[in-house]
Amino acid sequence: MDFSFFAVIALFLLLDNTGFGVMALAACAVHELAHMFVMAMFGIFADEITFYGAGIRITSARTEFAKPAVKVLVLSAGCAVNFISAVLFYHLGFLSASAVSMFTGAFNLLPIGELDGAGLLKIALIRFGKPENVDRILSVTGAVFSLICIAVIVFLGRGISFTLITTALYFIIVSSRKT
Repeated sequence: MDFSFFAVIALFLLLDNTGFGVMALAACAVHELAHMFVMAMFGIFADEITFYGAGIRITSARTEFAKPAVKVLVLSAGCAVNFISAVLFYHLGFLSASAVSMFTGAFNLLPIGELDGAGLLKIALIRFGKPENVDRILSVTGAVFSLICIAVIVFLGRGISFTLITTALYFIIVSSRKT
């Protein structure tokens, strides 16, 4: 556990007066549990679970050696559960929880940094492209999607908020890292 995780959570919950923070934490927890459940189904267990300021990272050396289809299932599990939750919450009339679940799933599909979308894109690039181009394509794609997301946040957001600023900073930081 990294101090930055607790600092971000505390600040986020302190500044949140809508209840969004608790729903977002629940959606993230369900997302990560889905990854772990699918990993366990294939006999893959976490070597390390890291809680840090930008989220939760689950690592396992066995995942790296898994078949591409298994990797896709593991990476897709969190988003799939978020989308299923969003539909269920919608039909039960919990529209805010539905929106948070939908956003969590969609956000994690972005091909940026360590998000699930970047992992899925990497698998596709290795399978269908030239291996020597994978890192360059991931970096460019991450930067482009980061800029698009920042533009959407700035132009479509209703003013500047802590959440929007932290999301924009997150995009800038993770797009500058090597995937």
